[in-house]
Amino acid sequence: MTTRKQWLYCATALLLCFAANCKHNDKEFKPSKLAPGLFSGQSLQTVERKLDMMAGNFDVVVDRTPLPSDTRPPYRLLVISKKNQQLAGQPGELVLTLFNDRLMTAQFYPVDMVAARAAMEAEQKITLSGGDSYVQPSTRIWVGKDENDRSYIGWIDKSLQAEQDAWVKQYGQ
Repeated sequence: MTTRKQWLYCATALLLCFAANCKHNDKEFKPSKLAPGLFSGQSLQTVERKLDMMAGNFDVVVDRTPLPSDTRPPYRLLVISKKNQQLAGQPGELVLTLFNDRLMTAQFYPVDMVAARAAMEAEQKITLSGGDSYVQPSTRIWVGKDENDRSYIGWIDKSLQAEQDAWVKQYGQ
């Protein structure tokens, strides 16, 4: 085999290896629509811009991170609350959960649940009469009550929830 053919053979083999590694990954994250104007996977900065929020005009409810000396993969759970937030023209309190700086859940505590539910159903073209609904690729939407018996409309990206659950299962203590 000539040197030129050897180089051509090596280059072809290298390209095939590269192409095999670049094929589509089915586990690649796909953002999913959450509350109006919000998508799962958005960073805190993007959420602040979308909702016209500024540091100081929302409350940090939970901010969990491991110690800097922790050798486990990154984990941050941030829960923020914004009172007097409008969603689909309805006032209420919006509580957002971010996992590793990616929006995972939203809970909206409207002033008027009946009006807010109707507005969300119209805005997102869903029905919540059966208790919950789904939006592709991975959002579950439901009406619920929290531990203080406050009613809310909730959105969660099930793929991000599964990622967080897997982290906790593998590395949690």
